[in-house]
Amino acid sequence: MKSGATTVDTECPVCSGSIFTTGEEAFDDRYGHPGLFKIVRCHGCGHLMTSPQLQESDLPALYGTYYPRKSLTAAMVAKQSQGAASWSRKVARWFSGTDNQGQYTVRAGERMLDIGCGGGLSLLEAHLLGAQAWGVEADPNVQPLARELGLQVHQGNLQDKPFPDVQFDLVVMNQVIEHIPQPDLVLAEIHTRLAPNGRVVLVFPNVNSLWCKLSGMRWINWHIPYHLHHFSRQSFSRLAQRCGYRITAQRTITPNLWTLLQVRASRNVAVQGQPSALWATGAPADVNTPPASVSWGQRMRRTVLFMVLVPVGFFNRLVDAFGWGDSLLVELVPVKSS
Repeated sequence: MKSGATTVDTECPVCSGSIFTTGEEAFDDRYGHPGLFKIVRCHGCGHLMTSPQLQESDLPALYGTYYPRKSLTAAMVAKQSQGAASWSRKVARWFSGTDNQGQYTVRAGERMLDIGCGGGLSLLEAHLLGAQAWGVEADPNVQPLARELGLQVHQGNLQDKPFPDVQFDLVVMNQVIEHIPQPDLVLAEIHTRLAPNGRVVLVFPNVNSLWCKLSGMRWINWHIPYHLHHFSRQSFSRLAQRCGYRITAQRTITPNLWTLLQVRASRNVAVQGQPSALWATGAPADVNTPPASVSWGQRMRRTVLFMVLVPVGFFNRLVDAFGWGDSLLVELVPVKSS
């Protein structure tokens, strides 16, 4: 990080600090958003943020314009959800690192809310696992998918107080907390939506991961300007404690596809304000799941991809065992007042 103290247009959600150390300049190296941003570090607690910060009201237009969910179809989402409850699928998710999703912790009969549910895949999978599921999503492109798939998805955010008559046994946020301008307010609001003995499962990029250290500013999970906060174990633990939660479990998980994309991104030359061909053709908005393939050529490419990712899978599972993986999965429960 480059030196120099500055103030930013919002306070740190972890410690309420307002003095930050200025860092590297960054831009949208995936989808071509034209802005130039900086990574800044809180002088009080070390939490990393993107500056300038986007506001909640900016998000629908941002995601509706730049995120490629508009290319998703209901048939693609439904196909990806097939077999979610099978043991073979569970083993495949573990080896591929795509079990970094909170819906896989849901229990039969529970009521689950997914904040930032994307195209609705998590809701379909929760249904197949025997749960009831509701979703919240800012991207307006998701609404036609939700209607066609028969899903209960509110377009907006949790502060809109959607589904007011439902208390949830599980609230999940899959790669979402880092997108939210004021994550402390959202965690506080979740308190009001949890049923007795309810829990929260969050998954987010780990800024202390091996790949982040190796890749520097080319780490794919800086994902500027969509990622507004960049958490470590330490900074998120402080945030959770401040918001009245206790961490009951945590582990790192590295999707093998992320590693392949990271290698490709490290060689890719991005141009500010221009979409990258790597992300236009190499990955969907949800990079946990490869796009559905239909043609013979696509099936052959998927076979080659599988052969490449087998050794990557063994490497990533070892990295995760040491806690150096690219994403953190954290389970929280509210601290009960005495």
